[in-house]
Amino acid sequence: MTKRSVSVVMAVLLLSYIPILDQSSSYDNSSGEGLALDSAAERIEISPDPDSIQDLGAPNIYSGYEDIRSVRADSTIGVYTEAGLLPEVAMSSQLAEARSDLAVVLVDGEAGLWDARQEMLDAVEVEIRSTIPPSGFLVQGSPGQLAELTRISVVKAVHDVPAGLLVHPMFWEANGDEAILVEVLGWKDSELIRHSEPGLGLDDSLSIAASLWLEEAWSPEQGRMWGEISISDISQIVRHPSVAYVAPLPLLMLHNDEARDHMGINTVDNTFITGLNGSGQKIAVGDSGLDNDHGDFTGRISGLTSVTPGDSSTADPSDGHGTHVACTVLGDGYRSSGTYQGIAPEALLYFQAMEDDDTGALYSYGINSMLNSAYNNGARLHTNSWGAGSGSGSYSTQSEDADDRTSTWDQYWSYQGMTVLFAAGNEGNDGISPPGTAKNVITIGAHQNRYSGAPDDMYYWSSRGPTDDGRIKPDLVAPGEYVRSCKAQEAQDAEGSWSNNWYLEYTGTSMSTPAAAGAAVLVREYLMEVAGRQAPQSALVKGLLILGAMDMGARDIPNNNEGWGRVNLVDSLIPDNDVGIFVDDRSRLSSGQVSEYTFDITRAGEPMKVVLTWSDYPGSSSSSSQLRNDLDLEVISPNGQVTYKGNAFVNGHSVTGGTKDSTNNVEVVLMDNAATGTWTVRVRDAQHGGGRTWQPYALAVRGVNVNDLTPDPAFVQNSFEITSAIPQIGEEVDVAVTVQNLGAGSVAEVAVIARADSELLGTQTLSMSPGESAELSWSWTPDHEGVVEFTFHIDPSDTIEETSESNNYLSQTVVVSAPGVRVTTEQDTMTLADATDSSTTWDLFLMNTALFETNASIVVTDPVRVQDGVEFDWFTSFTSNTFNLEAAETATVGLTVVHPAPPPPGLYRMVVTGTDTENDIDSELMLYFEVPILAEADIVLPGEQFLVSPLEPTNLQILVFNEGNGAQTYDVELVSPAGWHLGLDTLGAFAGSSHGSTGTLAKDAGRAVDITINPPGAMIPAGSVYDAAIIVHSRVSSDSWSADIQLVVKAIDQVSTTPSSDGIEHDIAPDALLELEIEFNNQGNRLIVFQPYVRSIPGGWEVLGGLYPASIPAGETAVWPVSLQGNGVAVSGDLELRFATEDGYYVDWNRTLDVLSGAMPTLDFHLVALPDGTTADYPLGVPAHPVGAPGFDLGWTVTNEGSTTWRPTTYMEVPNDDWSSTCIGPSTLSAGAASTVWCTVVIPLSAEANSEPMVTLVMEGEGVEVSDSISLLVESVARVSWTVTNQQVAHEGYETVLRLDLKNVGNSDIAHVLQVSGPDGWDALILDGVVVNLRPGETRNFQLGFTPNTGVDGTLVVELGDSNDVEDSTFAIEIDVLPARIEEGMSALGMVLVATLILAFAGGVGFFVYSRTGADKGGLIKTETLSKIADSLGLAEGERVEGSGVPCWICSQDIVLGGAWACSECGARYHKGGQIEGCDVVSMGHCMHCDADVDGLVEA
Repeated sequence: MTKRSVSVVMAVLLLSYIPILDQSSSYDNSSGEGLALDSAAERIEISPDPDSIQDLGAPNIYSGYEDIRSVRADSTIGVYTEAGLLPEVAMSSQLAEARSDLAVVLVDGEAGLWDARQEMLDAVEVEIRSTIPPSGFLVQGSPGQLAELTRISVVKAVHDVPAGLLVHPMFWEANGDEAILVEVLGWKDSELIRHSEPGLGLDDSLSIAASLWLEEAWSPEQGRMWGEISISDISQIVRHPSVAYVAPLPLLMLHNDEARDHMGINTVDNTFITGLNGSGQKIAVGDSGLDNDHGDFTGRISGLTSVTPGDSSTADPSDGHGTHVACTVLGDGYRSSGTYQGIAPEALLYFQAMEDDDTGALYSYGINSMLNSAYNNGARLHTNSWGAGSGSGSYSTQSEDADDRTSTWDQYWSYQGMTVLFAAGNEGNDGISPPGTAKNVITIGAHQNRYSGAPDDMYYWSSRGPTDDGRIKPDLVAPGEYVRSCKAQEAQDAEGSWSNNWYLEYTGTSMSTPAAAGAAVLVREYLMEVAGRQAPQSALVKGLLILGAMDMGARDIPNNNEGWGRVNLVDSLIPDNDVGIFVDDRSRLSSGQVSEYTFDITRAGEPMKVVLTWSDYPGSSSSSSQLRNDLDLEVISPNGQVTYKGNAFVNGHSVTGGTKDSTNNVEVVLMDNAATGTWTVRVRDAQHGGGRTWQPYALAVRGVNVNDLTPDPAFVQNSFEITSAIPQIGEEVDVAVTVQNLGAGSVAEVAVIARADSELLGTQTLSMSPGESAELSWSWTPDHEGVVEFTFHIDPSDTIEETSESNNYLSQTVVVSAPGVRVTTEQDTMTLADATDSSTTWDLFLMNTALFETNASIVVTDPVRVQDGVEFDWFTSFTSNTFNLEAAETATVGLTVVHPAPPPPGLYRMVVTGTDTENDIDSELMLYFEVPILAEADIVLPGEQFLVSPLEPTNLQILVFNEGNGAQTYDVELVSPAGWHLGLDTLGAFAGSSHGSTGTLAKDAGRAVDITINPPGAMIPAGSVYDAAIIVHSRVSSDSWSADIQLVVKAIDQVSTTPSSDGIEHDIAPDALLELEIEFNNQGNRLIVFQPYVRSIPGGWEVLGGLYPASIPAGETAVWPVSLQGNGVAVSGDLELRFATEDGYYVDWNRTLDVLSGAMPTLDFHLVALPDGTTADYPLGVPAHPVGAPGFDLGWTVTNEGSTTWRPTTYMEVPNDDWSSTCIGPSTLSAGAASTVWCTVVIPLSAEANSEPMVTLVMEGEGVEVSDSISLLVESVARVSWTVTNQQVAHEGYETVLRLDLKNVGNSDIAHVLQVSGPDGWDALILDGVVVNLRPGETRNFQLGFTPNTGVDGTLVVELGDSNDVEDSTFAIEIDVLPARIEEGMSALGMVLVATLILAFAGGVGFFVYSRTGADKGGLIKTETLSKIADSLGLAEGERVEGSGVPCWICSQDIVLGGAWACSECGARYHKGGQIEGCDVVSMGHCMHCDADVDGLVEA
């Protein structure tokens, strides 16, 4: 077999010499008979390859392209096309509104998904949150960034995302204010780490969203919030950029000795020398709880923890479900003498208890947290016999989390895989329960286990597939009916179909799943111990289980009942005869790449089965299809004419043709009769929509000769034996070695030769089966002293083809004795194990090698560190250093070295020399002292006790110092008391983890361990003490150090009062006895003893009987009375009491006393006084009340005819806010006294003339009020205002029109005639009506026309005729008159002067220009220019043209009527551009007269 891609050939066992009894080679299983298993199968062993993972070599990968896709995105709410969303579901209008930070991006179907992803990420600062197959991405960014996506060439469309895409379907049309528990998730980054903040500059977080919309919000882990929300608020919280999904909080439910035989466990267990029993494997079980002292788990519980929020108990008090499940996986049958043994009885258990003991309901921090915790504690398998109580068939957020973790850990170059199993559920045809709908987990259904129909009939209630997106589920089925396993002793409701004191029967997928999990444990153990493949991918474990699965009943796999069949480990691990198994889980592909394998089938008539599995990138709740990286499997026949596609099945076997599978991440090809020749297996990355570059996969193939069948005879290391350790000359001895066949094939008549130096001792021949071993021996007599080398050689003629030729040679030296001594030891290297040890001892042997007596001595050199040659002067001593040895006598000597505790790490060498003093012969022995990096940790606590809140998290910092002898890492574990949770802030795999690591600490360096102490959330009594602990574990030894963390609950003071503070006691008589009762409710956690104090009390009141302390126990109420006595003139005011404890806690309680007053006030009108001095003693005694400032005064006399002083406030009620009033009155009024109140009133102009509005004087105080209302007569005011709305400019001889506004600013009607007058000859007149009728506030605009007959300014006067009673009835307007141009009558002298000035100006300008440019002086003023100047002055010769008489404000020449500009502000006229050279008002930008902008020019 060859492979043209990343592959490592795993030699998997073939029982080539002892077939399974009665097992047919055909795949026809229609008879329904179970597989007959041989319980007496011989135990054999396969040679492990320790380098099978570490040395993979560079892969040879074919480059290629992804498949062409249609341009659409299939979301859960409808299909996105280039034209937009085609909705398929109804949702509320609020959820239909788009999220501004999200978009669905459709990319070109001819571009690879991976390439499109990278192009978008390189071009725009956005995050791709998920893939929506086949061609869509859910993208997050700012609105501006999302808009930039349309500029990318690969992007075909960018569409809005309704908020409803991010909520569970049950919320789409939900309404009302009903509260519901929900889970709010944050976004995951490219490393699949969930966050509470979205990043990308979007200012938001889950905590902000939770604070606004959730009640009792709580975060079980980063990026996840739990809490209660009103259904009507879901559309609000989902609009937060930090929110990725909102779903109901999952309601979890459990999916409630023959199983071993039905899955082939007994046969597999008895097949391998290594003993497949789960040893060396650790599996995590998440379930209700565990009876950990049942007896069937003794010594194998590596961890037992609660994952239930608020419940630290791990017991199993309800129906014992968790104990039954765990025992099915790995119970050792102790209580039944092995009768009811689990599948993997020597595996280790890490148990996560999920049941709330108070309610019996299942809760957890979430599958993400559970899997992380198990992985960090060393578990590499995880089984779960529970699921969601709703949403069957759907891909939930927990399904996504399960796929997240498994796909991450199957990246074999960075992690060790974790195999996760989930029960399919017991919902029958209602569908698979999430998280069993996850792609990468192994979902297990149930078949019958006992009685009729076992094992080939389905358990009736086992949940059927497929998933909502059409994937094959369950993956496999296992025994689930009438399964006998452990009974929890504390379980109160443990009632099965059969039971005794220790065991009972339960039925359901809850039972089949742990059975399959135990089988997965054995598969993993097989891969690691037998096949030598360390840390296999979970995809490979899944693939091998499917590889051996048996079709139940009629051939119809895959189907929605059994998936790929029932678990059968015999076909997964030990196929028959020359059928072999090949696996590869160390290959990976990127976008479009192809990997190929070839297999040489040497015998026809046998099936060939190929299984491709991969842990796919997680899907999402927003997509209706969950496959992200689509790998395709193809198997091509030897002649290249026939191709089988993965999952193209009919009647239980593969057929040609069909379409490729783009839905499942398991693809299988099964041929009943594979032809001989070289078959090609091809794996292709057809679509790469996931967010990682590489997609690893696992391939498992079963068929004839698919693996290496060659033998491998080898010498067993350290198997050389000699009957005399130091033979004497002439002494006959036997030497022996052991040979073992480490290969998968048999070997016949292999030769093994032995030599002593060059002397041939002999040749022996033997035959060996796979795994068989044999001992060979030869006799030898030494004839000389010294060192003799024995050599042994297997197959010296190299006639046998072997797996390895490097293990065919063995060499061993033997010393033949002569006179002298020999120093030996059984352990020449000692390793310092404890950093506190200050001495180390070796046991040495000093042997007389001669056959006669001698004297001897022994010495040792100082230790020398090997790596740098440094010598250390440490003290050394022997138990004795001189000896008298009889012939061949051996003396035992102890050598002790005293060294620092601990010494520096390194390898130290010492030379021990034994001397035969009689014969002066030395014997040297090299001793080594290995000092590894040793751990010694010091835990420094900030105190002996720590005050903690029972309601809020408390932060704590502990220091850990490395006092070992070198840099190293320590693991940190926190032990929490029941109901509490101590979590690491930063040192764990996730915030809140109870396990973490310090990272590398230099010698004597320390690390701060930041801890958050999460309380139970209940009001625990103050002073309660709880014991927690921190344990620091060494990574270089098994040492641990611990420190107790004593938690003392601090006082929580929370006291409420009834009635509450700041209330009012109404209508109290001033001489009353007022009895008050205050009920204190102590909602804190300690006894409160209040001492009351009076902080303030109104005048005339006193406390009767004193103030007594109030004592309120925690959680209880107490009533405290107080009596107040009024003295008859007691007044209103605030009673302020303070209740304080001795340690400073206090509660203030205030009460307003509203005392009835004895005052009897009366009001009498006194006087009205006008600004002109007019007065009257009644309100309407004046002609009218004036309008406007300064107003007028009104006076009243107030008299107190009661028995007590009155303290009133005084104000006036006026008709509306336009009125103003100011009152001055007495602040106190004694009994029998009188006083005057004065109020100044200002009536606004808006008040109607001659109307009679009411005003009211009000005085009130101490519960007594008096008022008096009067009528006023509003004065009539006639007043106008004038406004000119255009420029007051005119041209001599031209008609001018002014526009004016006339407004009635008084409060009476105006009815008059407009009149106008002006200078003589101006002909001023009103152009649009002379009659004026104006209501108060109305405005009339009119036009006034006139024609100045001179160029002299003048004044126009506009007035209302016969209007002496109207203020401002006359208005004068100053008119600026512009004179006409110069006429012919202008004197010759004047014209000459003007011309001279112009010429002088022109000459000056010309000279300036000349001097700047160096031009010819002769060209200063051109003839044409002079002519134009003369023309403008009327000096030109020839005929004159009659002008318009209206001059231009720039050049003063006449404008052209009908072809000129006029300023809309002032009326100034201008030539248009091009009419007169150099005359262009537009280029100047503003009017030369009023400076108005040229935009206001109009045609004139």
